[in-house]
Amino acid sequence: MNKKIFYYSNQTKLCGILNQVNNTKELVIICHARTSSKDSRATTLLEEALSQEKINNFRFDFIACGESAGDISDYSVTNMINNLNDTLKEMKDNYGFESFILVGCSMGARIISLVDHHRFDIKKIVLWYGALDYFRKAFNLPLKKEKIAKKQGYYQIEKGIKLSYNYFRDERKYFAYKRLYKWDVPKLFIHGTNDRFVNYKSSVKVSKKCQNSKLVLIKNGDHGFPDENNMKLAIKETIDFIREN
Repeated sequence: MNKKIFYYSNQTKLCGILNQVNNTKELVIICHARTSSKDSRATTLLEEALSQEKINNFRFDFIACGESAGDISDYSVTNMINNLNDTLKEMKDNYGFESFILVGCSMGARIISLVDHHRFDIKKIVLWYGALDYFRKAFNLPLKKEKIAKKQGYYQIEKGIKLSYNYFRDERKYFAYKRLYKWDVPKLFIHGTNDRFVNYKSSVKVSKKCQNSKLVLIKNGDHGFPDENNMKLAIKETIDFIREN
C-alpha cells in the first residue's frame, strides 16, 4: 500500500508516495502548497482519508521541496508545472493509471490549473484555498513581495526560505484562472472565509465564471484548515465530489 517512488522531471529526482488500494486505473494526485511538501498536514490527512475510502492516491514533492532534489533557486512555477506533467506521465507509463483526479492546495491549486490537460485524461480537479491570482491586475504589478525581491535580490518567506526575483518574474507569466475558464472538467473549489493568505473571494469569482464548477465555503475557515472540523468538512466534500458520477 504505502510505496515510496523516486522518478525524474527534467533530470531532477522527485519523490512521491503511492497508495494503490483498488484495482481501478484511476488515480488521485495531491499537490502541496508553496514550499511545503507531500508530508504536510493537509496532504497527509487527505491521503489517509482517501486510502481509507479505497481511493488510489499519490502525493509528491515538487522540486526543492521535501525529499525531492533541487535547489531553491530551481523552484519556479514553470518547473512545478513540468513536475506535475512528468508525474502524470510517470503514473501513466510506468504504473498503468489511465485517468486522473487532481487535488491542489494553495499554490498546488494554481499548478493543477496549468497542467497540460490535453495530454492526459483528467476527470476532475479540486482546488483547496487556491492561489489563483484573480486580483493580480487590481494591484498594479510589481506587487509588494516582487518589489522587495527586486530591491534586495530575494523575498524571505516562512521557514527562512528565500524566493528570488526571478521566481516572481516567472510566476506572473501564468494566469491560472483564465485557464480554468476554458476548461470544462468538473471543478470543486473549497475555501475558508477567514483565509489570511489567499482571499476567499478569489475562489468565489473564479468559480462563478467557470463551467461545471461547485463552490464550498467553510465558515471561519483559515488557510490550510487548521481547525479539525474544517479539515474534516473539506475532506468529506472532496471525497463526495470524487465519488460523484
